[in-house]
Amino acid sequence: MGVEEGLFSNGSKITFEGRTYRPSAAAGLCRSCWEARDHFLQAKRLRVRSFLLANLGIFEVSLGAVRFEDVRVVGAAHAMAGGVFMTWAAERESKVRREVRAGVEAYNRCQFHLEQ
Repeated sequence: MGVEEGLFSNGSKITFEGRTYRPSAAAGLCRSCWEARDHFLQAKRLRVRSFLLANLGIFEVSLGAVRFEDVRVVGAAHAMAGGVFMTWAAERESKVRREVRAGVEAYNRCQFHLEQ
């Protein structure tokens, strides 16, 4: 099991036996390793929350652009709030990548111990 690398990969997907999985599907592969399953489930939760925050940020930025013509202060406030949400979502994506990496390492450790 490894973290998907490449030009268009964001580091939150897992490659196992030639197939690509998202964290929730990778958790289903980890029946014997509870530590890896916990990391993948945490990555799934973080991923869903960051998706919602990013969409909220996009909505706020677009609302700010629309309101900027009418009332500049209100439009600027909405745009700023949208930027904050999008920045927060990006920070959470880095946490997702760390959890996925930790889950892959835990899974590989479990498989190494099972072979011995």
